[in-house]
Amino acid sequence: MSNFHTDEGPPCPVTGRDDMIDDCYITIEFGYGSDKDMMTYKFGDKRSAVHDVVGKKVLEAIQSLMIEGKSVEDFGENTMEELFDKDWSPSKHQRAEWGFDVE
Repeated sequence: MSNFHTDEGPPCPVTGRDDMIDDCYITIEFGYGSDKDMMTYKFGDKRSAVHDVVGKKVLEAIQSLMIEGKSVEDFGENTMEELFDKDWSPSKHQRAEWGFDVE
């Protein structure tokens, strides 16, 4: 993972920090029957990400609740291959999504 730092955009809506490292988006959805019945919580969106420290703390909290032998990493998905090719150029799919001409 990179540690791309940017001061562009608004500060983190959770921490107020403006020293954003990459970006982080968190969605928590509760289903029917929960005392949080059908509530969806979204932290960060395309206009305003949350600081990566928030995502890391959420992962730590989930890890602390997991049974022995399980890891949050079991639920992770590396999407780098979807976004970039082996030379770190945007993939054909990503170029199309970003509006670049695709051969």
